[in-house]
This record gives sequence, C-alpha cells and structure tokens, in this order.
Amino acid sequence: KAGLLVEWSMPNVILTSSFHSVADELREKRLIPPSGASVVFVPTAGDTYPERPWIDADRKALVGLGYRVVDVDLKDVSANELRGRMSGYDMVFVAGGNTTYLAEHSRRSGFGTVVRELLGKGTLYVGSSAGSILAGPTVAPFVREDSVEFPSGFVAENPACLALVNYVVLPHDQVPEFAKAHDELVASRSNATFVRLTDREYRVATV
Repeated sequence: KAGLLVEWSMPNVILTSSFHSVADELREKRLIPPSGASVVFVPTAGDTYPERPWIDADRKALVGLGYRVVDVDLKDVSANELRGRMSGYDMVFVAGGNTTYLAEHSRRSGFGTVVRELLGKGTLYVGSSAGSILAGPTVAPFVREDSVEFPSGFVAENPACLALVNYVVLPHDQVPEFAKAHDELVASRSNATFVRLTDREYRVATV
C-alpha cells in the first residue's frame, strides 16, 4: 500500500452530488491529491441496483485522475478488518446508491470509527450522492423511499450516519423531480439542516 501523500493540506471532507461532474474542478483547485494517490473505493450503496452507471462513471473519473483505486465493500466485515484493509490510503471514496442500505452497513461494520481514525491521520473522505449523505448526521429523511429497494430480508435498524458534518446533503437538485422532493423535505423537517447540491456543486469541510 502506498503511504499517505503530503503534497496537499486542504479540508479533509469533500461532499459532492456527482463526483465525476466536478472532478476536474476539484483537481484544478487542488482540493484532491495529485496523480499517483491511492483510493479506497466503497461501492456498497450500489448493491440494490442491477445497473450502476454513476458508480462506473465515478470510478472512471478517479482512474482518469491517475489514482490507484481499490474496492472495499462494507458488507460482512468488522472494524478491525476495515482498519487493516483501508490503512495507508490517501482517500476514502464512498459512492452513491441507496443511502439507507449504505448507512446500515456502515454502522454494522464500524466504518464510522475507522473513517474518523483515518481522517486524523491525513486521509481524505470524498462522498458522491449517497456517500455525501452518509457524512451527515442521519439518513432518516430517506428511509421510507429507500426501503422499497432493500434486498429481501434486509432491515435497517438505525438511521445514524457518520456525523462528519452537521447537515444532510440533498443531491441532484438540478433534476426537477428531486428538487420538488427536496422542497417538501425541507418544509416538513424544520429542525434539520439541509444543503442542496446540484451535480455541479460540492461542499468541503474539515473534521
């Protein structure tokens, strides 16, 4: 495994609606590591879909940036296993898909604990869509919609997410059907903080 790079010192959390749509801008602004960096790619959120073109596009963008990309699934692993498999990488990239499914496997695996340890050692967290929602405090606003796509027998027991940021990302806000759903969500949950992102927007944070 490659050791962590030291050529950049920027915010350590980047949340996108669609990573491949903003990858070039992130590189130009030096918000992501230079070519040659190593990436842990978490595709777990895509499990509930027969085709996952958004995951393919994000992985292709990472490879196009000159990164070495290694997949790590969150299913059926322990925190100790994740710690061993994810240590020494420059970036943890969490791809999009079913956010509630992703959050549940994140909780079961101890992913949040491992991520915080890695962030403390200089690793960068990058989320795309569901991966960005996971960085917030909860997936509760999406559970009902997501549950339609759960595999047979799958139960989501806890809506808690990583809480790397204190807001819930609402991705793909440029799509009318998503924007309408976001309007309703924001209006119905006045006690929550939301950040709406189009596929050309992103947020950065330091944890």
